[in-house]
Amino acid sequence: MINAITGDIVIVKDQEVVLRAGSVEFSLIVSGQTASKMAAFTGERRENVRLLAVLSHHEDSMLLYGFYDEWEREAFTQLQSVGGIGPKQALKILSGISVENLAKALDQSDVKFLSNVPGVGPKTAQKMILQLRNKLVIDEETEKQTRDGNATPFSEVVAGLTEMGYERRKAEDAISRIVEQYKEKLENLSQADQETFVFQHAIRYLG
Repeated sequence: MINAITGDIVIVKDQEVVLRAGSVEFSLIVSGQTASKMAAFTGERRENVRLLAVLSHHEDSMLLYGFYDEWEREAFTQLQSVGGIGPKQALKILSGISVENLAKALDQSDVKFLSNVPGVGPKTAQKMILQLRNKLVIDEETEKQTRDGNATPFSEVVAGLTEMGYERRKAEDAISRIVEQYKEKLENLSQADQETFVFQHAIRYLG
């Protein structure tokens, strides 16, 4: 599984970002919103860029999808649980609406609003609400992180724990406690080692 690609931006198109990682260039299919954010990067900000990823296998090809943060990747995955929505349509939806506004519309059962999003009609909007309401949830802290353009440093650890069946809020609470308890130790570790350390301790904490 490819979790993320870190490299220098080579080119940004409407729905594609090419990252050079070492001697390899990766082409990632992205939403219009992620492409816009990447296109705005200048100078040193175009170096060491990290995009989360999903590798999709097809009969005759493999496609690599890229995401600005964990919330967009989770929305991409959740959207495909709705009957009739595949990867291309999920990405089209995320190009036309932010994850924050998508979550709010689902929570408010706003069929009219969702029906105006590219790739979504009234029937699909109703199915999305039935399938995803209370599943794609963004709390106040997440909204702030989205506005600031930053995800929590351990968002991937949270995602890994939720995929294992743990509740998101309990996972986030466990990580917060672990980070506070081992703050000094974590400061001396690389980001990758921090994630491994926090993940292992969170598993023990959550039992």
